[in-house]
Order: sequence, then structure tokens, then C-alpha cells
Amino acid sequence: MILGHIADVSRQGGVLPEVIRRAIETVQKIDAATLTPGRYPIEGEELFYIIEDATPRAVEDCHPEVHRSYADIQIPVSTTERFGFSLPQPGIAAVTEEFEERDLGFYATPANEFFLDVAPGSYIVFLPGELHRPCVATKDTTPFRKVVIKVHARLLGL
Repeated sequence: MILGHIADVSRQGGVLPEVIRRAIETVQKIDAATLTPGRYPIEGEELFYIIEDATPRAVEDCHPEVHRSYADIQIPVSTTERFGFSLPQPGIAAVTEEFEERDLGFYATPANEFFLDVAPGSYIVFLPGELHRPCVATKDTTPFRKVVIKVHARLLGL
């Protein structure tokens, strides 16, 4: 997991993987608040972003998820979003796995999960295999907008 401020991305060239910096800089040039929800290409199937209108849910209504082929760069646009995070835990029970179809698996609540509130102007990166729980409600369940950038593991050298 990587957490940072979008305004600092251009100065973090030596710290961030180049593809993550490039992806965030690309999304900085769009007006995410006015785009139609959907999928937008950056570099074909290996690097793209999704404009998503989401509804926060109670933590017990959100299953932790993991991806095998893609990293997620999550960028809240309209309000703060709460995320759960846990390092991989061998033996954790799968609720559903759809890796071939959607590169997505949902899992039971991990033993060592912590939560982060990520405000607009910030980003959080979940690498392939990292358990994360997006869309957890903070104070209310007002729908919000976010950008999710998908980065194929090959571009990260994984």
C-alpha cells in the first residue's frame, strides 16, 4: 500500500514507480467531477481509469477484496472515503473468487485489518494481492465520486 497527496506526485519521481506517477498525472488533467461514470483508457488494457459513483456502506456490508493482475490507485473526488487494509493472510476464507472474469476476489474479514480515511486530493495504492476494503462509510451514506486507476502488474514489474 502507498498513500500520498496528488499535489506531491510530480516531485516523487524517485520514490513512486514511474507508471503510478504517470497514471496519476494523467488523471490530474481530467475533470473527474464532470465525466460520465465509466471506463477510460490511458494505455489500453494495461492502464486505464474508472470514474465511479459509489455509495458508502457499513463496514459489515463491505467484503475485503483482492486483485491478482492489477493494482488499484483509488482517488476520492467528492468526499473522504474510508478504506480497510490488511497484508496478505494465508488461509483467509474466500467468499467469492472471480479472478478469471473480473480479477476480483472477496474474502472474510482479516484478523489484522486497519482503516484509513483518504480525503480528496489524496490517493491510495493497493498492489496486487493486498487485501483492501473500499467504500466504508465514515459519517453518512451519501453517494460520492471517485477515480480508480487500474495498473497491470506487468507495468510494475510484478
